[in-house]
Amino acid sequence: MTTIRPSETLARVELFHSLPPDIIARLDTRCIWRRARAKEWIIDYQDESTDVFFLITGVARVMIRSISGRETILRDIEAGAFFGELAAIDGQTRSASILAITDATIAKMTATTFIETVTSHPDVSLRLLRFITGQVRMLANRVNEFTTLAIRERLITELLRLSRANRADPREAIVSPPPIHADLAGRISTRRETVTKELSAMEREGLVRRGRGALTLVDVPRLVAMIGDKEDALDFKT
Repeated sequence: MTTIRPSETLARVELFHSLPPDIIARLDTRCIWRRARAKEWIIDYQDESTDVFFLITGVARVMIRSISGRETILRDIEAGAFFGELAAIDGQTRSASILAITDATIAKMTATTFIETVTSHPDVSLRLLRFITGQVRMLANRVNEFTTLAIRERLITELLRLSRANRADPREAIVSPPPIHADLAGRISTRRETVTKELSAMEREGLVRRGRGALTLVDVPRLVAMIGDKEDALDFKT
């Protein structure tokens, strides 16, 4: 544990934005503050701990590793978010592993303090319920994709999800920095070699264009037509 710096505060966490400064300051002192290095595992799958973690700086990733060793990426967590709340609520073992993608600053709160805070502040409770509801919907969409879409369709859906609109050309979208093939494979539950093969084929077909520092989706309407009507895939960053 390191000494708390003034910038290391739960005021940066969206879940607590409705709380007054004095309560935030009190909660800050009830956390254990630490720093994680990039590629460090923060939580292991089926670990029995029940603490909740708040990501103050950095990026982390939620992953599931199968018995065969294949890793599935569920989502990335950015600064201001939190993880580990399920074990704090139901006392069960961890349902996923959490990996630090970059160096990160983390506040660790006991399950007791977390439950006390949530139940004492209706606004915090409502934010938590909305967050969990969003995660359930996201996982339901992922299950639907894994069971109904072919590998190329899953790859297109994920690329659209990761992309932002190209303001210079409304038919294009940009993924920057270009995604690592192993990460894409983890996101769509396939092998890295399969992703490489599909991207090469899509480039030959004029669907994507590789450039320095970015992967361009050349014809978004055509890509959307290939996977059907999926509103979530059209939610580009702007």
